[in-house]
Amino acid sequence: MGKRRLRGPIVAVVALGLLGGCSSGAGDSANSQSRAVAPVAPSERSTSGNGFATETAPDAQSPATGQREVIRTAELGIEVDDIERVGAEVRRRSEGAGGYLEQEDTYRSSTTMTMRVPAERLDQVLGELSGLGRVTSRSQQTQDVTDQLVDTRSRIDSQRASVQRLRALMDRAATVDEIVSIESELTSRETELDALERRAAALSGQVELATVTVRLERPSAVADDDTGFLAGLFGGWRALSEIGAFLLTAFGAVLPFAVVLAVPATAAWLLRRRRKALRNTRI
Repeated sequence: MGKRRLRGPIVAVVALGLLGGCSSGAGDSANSQSRAVAPVAPSERSTSGNGFATETAPDAQSPATGQREVIRTAELGIEVDDIERVGAEVRRRSEGAGGYLEQEDTYRSSTTMTMRVPAERLDQVLGELSGLGRVTSRSQQTQDVTDQLVDTRSRIDSQRASVQRLRALMDRAATVDEIVSIESELTSRETELDALERRAAALSGQVELATVTVRLERPSAVADDDTGFLAGLFGGWRALSEIGAFLLTAFGAVLPFAVVLAVPATAAWLLRRRRKALRNTRI
């Protein structure tokens, strides 16, 4: 009787244990299935022509808040009496602000200078340069390149990781075909990485250093609305100079034709004169 009394509880405990194990196995199976169908990762994978997987970073989003990456450019026209002296002063003040002269083009009565100055000191430099003469024109432009820089830097990080993985594969390559294939793909990705790094460096340089174009011009000797003796004198002299230049140009254009036509004309004149002389001797 005592054994029969103990057999019932033991059977119940075993049954409960079996039911718990089945339910746990079903739960693990469901979890494994859910993990199997879960999305892989935020990064996307594509396959190149040589069969290597290439990771592509997700579209870079610029932060909602934070400093924007902006390229600033400015143009300034100044009328001065002494272009050489003011040009040297423009160069000195630009270098004093931490910039440098990038290009200078000098014409008969004007000089155009292109400087690169730190972007945070652009307004200060423009204010100083505006005091060197009479400002005739002034303009500023900005270009936001935040998204371009964020995207380029993200692609650089992905490309560097890809290059490192290919170098690791190169160390483990066992056959000549594997080495050639990996080396070709590695060269292609290193070239793309260099191009991305150069692009990022160029954009960063344009953001850090603003471009300022200054055009220095001499004031006109006689304004268009001036009147009086001096205005008439200068106007007449300009008209005479223009007419003289036109006549000299026309003479230079006709002279080659005149030289070529002079030879047959002279020969015809001599032949006619000789015939006339023979006719007179016969008479």
